[in-house]
Amino acid sequence: MKAPLPSLIACVLVVSVAHAQSPTPYCTAGTSTNGCTPSIHANVQPNTANSASCVITVSGVEGQKLGLVFYGVDNTGFAPTPWGVGGTSWRCVKAPTTRLGSSQSSGGSAGQCDGSYAIDWDAHQLANPLALGNPWLAGDKVFVQSWYRDPLAALNSNLSNALELTLHNPQPTPCASAIAGLVALQPGSFVMGSDAASGAPYNNGVRERPAHPVTISYCLWMSATEVTQAQYVALMGLNPSTHVGANKPVEGVSWLDAQSYCAALTAEQAALGNVPPGYEYRLPTEAEWEYACRAGTTTEFSAGADLFCNQANVAYSNHSSSSCNSSGPAPVGSYAPNAWGLYDMHGNVFEWCLDSFAYYNLAALTDPFVTGQLGRIIRGGSWFHGSSFARSAYRYFLNPGNTVSGIGFRVVLAPILVP
Repeated sequence: MKAPLPSLIACVLVVSVAHAQSPTPYCTAGTSTNGCTPSIHANVQPNTANSASCVITVSGVEGQKLGLVFYGVDNTGFAPTPWGVGGTSWRCVKAPTTRLGSSQSSGGSAGQCDGSYAIDWDAHQLANPLALGNPWLAGDKVFVQSWYRDPLAALNSNLSNALELTLHNPQPTPCASAIAGLVALQPGSFVMGSDAASGAPYNNGVRERPAHPVTISYCLWMSATEVTQAQYVALMGLNPSTHVGANKPVEGVSWLDAQSYCAALTAEQAALGNVPPGYEYRLPTEAEWEYACRAGTTTEFSAGADLFCNQANVAYSNHSSSSCNSSGPAPVGSYAPNAWGLYDMHGNVFEWCLDSFAYYNLAALTDPFVTGQLGRIIRGGSWFHGSSFARSAYRYFLNPGNTVSGIGFRVVLAPILVP
């Protein structure tokens, strides 16, 4: 079974819905005996691959003074300490520390406050793979400060203020990057909806007609499983499910609840650098959902023309005319995935989609997305319903505030949409 999606909670990463925290200055810079007060900053947060073009700069240093930049990785319980009796500087980084390269001249003009030091974080870490803290993990903290010569000051030197950095993962690249727990979906075309007969075993209805061509023009990722109760609790702090089980899908969530989860997940993952610009975690559109469910098939189910009890968690198979004896949602991934590696697209729990409901027509569409109506789409069927409800094309809609024990959701990492 594929591992479920982990709880999805710098170089400055900017997305439209969340902003990763910028490098954070802290502590108080000392003032040199010449009246200069240096300041340390970074253009972006560093990443775990040392590929973020992260440059640390100390500006406002007295000209023509030797200095260096040093860092530590653990400031737990540390309080800044005076840098020499009678001095104006504070030591703001807890030992052990290490230098970011050798000492260098601040440049500028002697006696003026126009000197600076610039450190290429990425180059130093790549050249020193055994340096303090290396190899880095997303979420690791780095505390950086600068030292410079000041012969008339206490300890013949002074310190700048300090800077807190947070490592993140390199931004994923659509169509290319693998993300744990997610399945990458390439752009493509498919026939959405169904023209099957209205009687058994499919019980096709007017909501699913007519079948019509649809193109998804962009890359996206979709969670391999429905969001589990463990994942929901880890991010939201509560479990609304009736059928409790950490690895069972969360259910009893409204469309609004699912939206809140996606927003929290986006904020969490954006802070770690895991969200490409222009993307967000959200509910799938109805077209994205059916495209993923079909996984290249044109039959009523991704497994073929029929669906049997051993293929999905449904209440009844219209194809074997037999009860499946389902008593509730199964742990995610209990049944074989479709051809694209997605589990429980048929049965288990209905899944919220982003769209409002609208009837189809024959027109070919690219990236369809319906909004503005009250009813929100649910897809996929559930343990409580027969196989005809679990068809790739089956669709229904509910008020977005409804909470039903047989409804959950899965997420996509996809271009930002406003429902």
